[in-house]
Amino acid sequence: MNKKLMTLRVAILIASAQTTLASSQFELTSVVDEKGRVIEGWVDNNQPFTLRLKQSNNPALDSANGEQRSPILKPQITRINEFRINLGDTDISSLFEFQNNRLTKKAEIPLPHGEHLLTIKQKWNNQWITIGEANLSILSSAGFKQAAWTPRLELNINSQLDEQVTGDATPSNKPTFTELTASIGLSSHHQNDDLTIESNFNLFAVSNREQAIQFSNKSRNATKLDLSDYSISINKGDHQIVIGHTSYGNNSLLIDGLSRRGVSWHFQNEDQLAFNGAILSGSDLVGYNNFFGFSGYSKQFVNSLGFGVNMFSENRISVRLEGSYLDAERISQNDFGIGEITSAEKNQGLGIKLIASDSEGRLNADLVVGLSQYTNPDDLALSLGEQLVNLDTETALAHNLNLSYVLVQDWVTPWGPIATINLNANHSSAEPLYQTLTAFVQANIENKIVGAQYQFGHVSGNLSVQSSRDNLDNIVSLLTTKTKTNSASVGIPLPSLLMDEENQEAITWLPNIDINYQQTHQFAISSPEQSNSGFNDNSHLPDQVTDSYDIAESWQLERNSFSLQTSFNKQDNRQVGREQADFSNLLHSANFNYQQNDTTSWTFSLSKNRQNDIENKKIQYADSVAVSYNWQSIDGLAISFSYGLSKEDDSLNESRNTATTADLALIKNLTKGEWWLPANGSISVRVNYNDSQLIDNVFDQRNTQGTTTALLSLNLSL
Repeated sequence: MNKKLMTLRVAILIASAQTTLASSQFELTSVVDEKGRVIEGWVDNNQPFTLRLKQSNNPALDSANGEQRSPILKPQITRINEFRINLGDTDISSLFEFQNNRLTKKAEIPLPHGEHLLTIKQKWNNQWITIGEANLSILSSAGFKQAAWTPRLELNINSQLDEQVTGDATPSNKPTFTELTASIGLSSHHQNDDLTIESNFNLFAVSNREQAIQFSNKSRNATKLDLSDYSISINKGDHQIVIGHTSYGNNSLLIDGLSRRGVSWHFQNEDQLAFNGAILSGSDLVGYNNFFGFSGYSKQFVNSLGFGVNMFSENRISVRLEGSYLDAERISQNDFGIGEITSAEKNQGLGIKLIASDSEGRLNADLVVGLSQYTNPDDLALSLGEQLVNLDTETALAHNLNLSYVLVQDWVTPWGPIATINLNANHSSAEPLYQTLTAFVQANIENKIVGAQYQFGHVSGNLSVQSSRDNLDNIVSLLTTKTKTNSASVGIPLPSLLMDEENQEAITWLPNIDINYQQTHQFAISSPEQSNSGFNDNSHLPDQVTDSYDIAESWQLERNSFSLQTSFNKQDNRQVGREQADFSNLLHSANFNYQQNDTTSWTFSLSKNRQNDIENKKIQYADSVAVSYNWQSIDGLAISFSYGLSKEDDSLNESRNTATTADLALIKNLTKGEWWLPANGSISVRVNYNDSQLIDNVFDQRNTQGTTTALLSLNLSL
C-alpha cells in the first residue's frame, strides 16, 4: 500500500513540474558557438550558434547551461512556435531549432552581414514578451565587416518635338528626333580592421551612335554601350593601390593630377614619410578594349616615381621635400575629327617641391622646380618609311615660387576694430622650349605677382600688382610683349559696420557694397627689324590699356534679397595707326529673390548693356529680362518655370536680334519603396522652348528659328 502511494506521489510531482515548465517564461542567458564559448566578436554569416535560455521561475534549472539539476525531473519543451527571433527587423525564427532549453541556428542558412540587434521573444499569455537581447556582428560571405554594393542608373530620353524655320535660316538635318542615353554605375565598399577595398564602374549607353564615347576614334565602329571609367582601390594600413582610372602627381610643372588608366600605389606613414609610383597609359582611354591600359605599353606609357619627407618638423621652421621622376612616351594620336598632323612624343623629367612654414603659421612658402627633356622620336605613321629630318632633344627648366606672410594678425587698432594683413608674392618662369606630356605649362613666359589681403573690422579687400613677359631668350626676330595688371577691391558691409549699438542688430536696409578695379596694359618692349621679322615699323606693335570698374550693392531683407550691379570698362588702343580703335562697355543689372513661403520662391532679373565702338561710331544695345518660379512640396514634388526675353540692336540700325526662351520642369524625388521602386532616386520631365528672330539690314536677311524639346530623366540608386 505504501509503495503504491509513493508511486502515485512521484507521478503527480512529475506531471506538476511538466505543467509548470510548459507555461513558465524563459530568459536569455548567453549566445555561444558550437564549442560552448560565449560569442563576443564577429562571426561568419553561416556559423551555427546557440541561444541558451533559463526559466525565470524554476530554481531547478541551472542558469549557466539550462540543464536540470534534479535527476528525477526531465521535462522537454519542443514548440518552436512559442518563440520569435528577430535579427534587426528580419524574422529568422524558422532558422532555429528548440531543444533542451536551447535555440540552435542551423548551420547551412547564411545570415545578412553587419552589426545587428538580436531580439528573442516568447509568447506569454497570448502576448509576445521580450525575453532577451544581444548584439550580433556578422561577417559578409567574403569575410568583411562592412560590405555594400550600390548600383546606379541614370536614364535620359531627349526629344525634339518641333522645329520651325522661316526666311534665310537653314533647317537642321533632323528637325524632330528622339534619343536615349543611359549611365549605369556600380560601386562597392568592403572593409575590415585595416583593409578597405572600394570599386567604381561606370557604363554609358546611347541610341545614337554619334554620341558614343569612342565615336571620335572609331567612327561607325564605336559600340553604343561602352565602359567610360572604372577604378579599384585597395587600402591596407599605410599602403594604397589603385587599379583602373587613377589620378597621380602633385608637381604642377612635371606631372600634376594626371588622370589615366593604369596602376598607382601610395605609401605614407604617421611621420608623413611617403613613397608613390604609377604605371599609366600614355593617352586617355575609355571603353572595354585595353582594359588595364597596358596594350602597346612599349610605345605608349607614363612611368613615374615620387617621394615625400618632412625635415626639421620639430624646429621653428618645418620643411617638406617632395620629389618626382617621369618617363613618358606616346604615339601619334589619330583623331579623324581633328584636321592636324601629330607626331610621337617622348619625355623624361625630374621635379622637386619644397614646402616650408613656421611654427606660428605666419610664414608659408613653396618652390616647385621642373627639369624636362623632350623629343619627337621616329614615327612610322608620320614618315611612312621615308627619311625625315631628325629633331633635337631639348632640355629645359621651369620654376614656380610662392610666398605668403601674415604681417599683422588680430591687431586691435586704437579705434577698436581688429586688423589683419596678409602679404603674398609669386615668381614663375618656364624656358622657351620647356614641354611635358603630363602637365600643362605655358613656356617662354615669366610672371611676377605681389599682393596683399587686408581686413579692418568688417571691411576687407585685396591689392595686387602683376607683370608678365615673353620671348625670354630675347630673339631679335621675335616680338617681345609685356603685360602689367593692377587690381584692387574692397568689401564694405554697411549693415554690420553701422550696427545699431543699442540693440546690437545689423541695419538691414543698408547694403553690402563691393567695389573692384583693374587696369591691364599690354604693350611691346622690343621692335624687331623689318628685315628679320617682316614687321612694318611700329604699326604692328601692340599697345593697349583696359580699365575695368565694378560696383555691386546687395540687401538681405529677412528671407528676401535684392542686388544691383554696375560695370564699366574702357579699352584704349594706343597702337600706331589704331588710336581710334577704342571700345567702352557699360552694364547695369538688377536681381530680386522673393521667398513667398517655405515652399515657393520667385526670382526676377533685369539687365541693360551698352557697348560703344568709337572707331566705327556705333553703339550696340543689349537688354534682357527674366523671371523664374520654384515650388517644392514636403513629399519631394517640385515644379520650376522660367521665362526669358532678350533683345539686341544698334544705333546704325544694321541688325536686330530677339530671343525668347521658356523652360518648364516637373521633378519628383523618390524614396525606396515608393511607386514600388527598390531604390532612392528621382524622375523628372523638362520641356524647353527657344525662339529667335534675326534681322540683318546690311545683307538684307530675315530669318526666324524655333525649337521645342522634351527631356525625361530617371535616376535610381540603391
